[in-house]
Amino acid sequence: MLAAPGLRAALCAGALLVGGCGQVASAPDAAPTHDAPADAAEVPDAPPALGSQARPAKDCAELRDMVGPNSGVYWVRNPDGVNPAFDVYCEQVLNGGGWAMVLNSVRTPEGHTTEFWQLEYAVRFNRIGTAAPDQNYYNGFLYQVGTTYMDVFVDLDAKAAVAAVMTTTGIDRTTMKFGNPMLMLGDAGVFNNQFAAGWAAKDYDGDPSDGNCASSFANVAQHYGGCWVYNLGADADQPVLDGGVGPHVHNPVLASLGLAAQPGGGAYSQVKRIARFTRW
Repeated sequence: MLAAPGLRAALCAGALLVGGCGQVASAPDAAPTHDAPADAAEVPDAPPALGSQARPAKDCAELRDMVGPNSGVYWVRNPDGVNPAFDVYCEQVLNGGGWAMVLNSVRTPEGHTTEFWQLEYAVRFNRIGTAAPDQNYYNGFLYQVGTTYMDVFVDLDAKAAVAAVMTTTGIDRTTMKFGNPMLMLGDAGVFNNQFAAGWAAKDYDGDPSDGNCASSFANVAQHYGGCWVYNLGADADQPVLDGGVGPHVHNPVLASLGLAAQPGGGAYSQVKRIARFTRW
């Protein structure tokens, strides 16, 4: 993925260099310089790049249309028109592009995936981790502005598929439940269990199941139904921690999307990546 474009300062512009920046060579034989005529035209500075902090874009879709299919971190305006601009990771290739990354769970052989997702209720709108497709990342702030969402799976063979596209009228800041959720396309199980139901963390039980789904599955905080067809950091086969290495998906869901199950992994497979994106 390409990094976000930004302004690049010119290094040591206009200097005659000897031994490094800031050391100007003496030039005793150089021709004398003359001041430019008073009416000489001034060359204007280049405008800030679209998507920079100085010139935030409307959203990732505008960047896709104006800059091209270059995924990366960009600055966008707050859709409320009042609060400051913010930076997001824009996914500009998958399913037409124009998507801002809400969360990204990736498989880590060292076993750090599960602990990353053991979030507490108080940080549900925080931004945690590094905004990159190969890093664990969570930007809960985007739940407050998103209206269309997309969940993406990448199996252990690195094959990607759109699991579901969903719409909502907003989110309840207390319960984390989406308003008027609707499935536009994709897997109904993903929609019902990981979007249209509740949300739970190790210290908050907002899912509709008996007991706390997060507490039952390695304290992983996410939207839960009964309890899940995908999990950002736990397994449903025993042991649920599964070494803490990565996200898991129920095998029938993987099969419905044309994705490969983990060899010998049981009824729930490790996958390379689960990501959620939004538009507004």
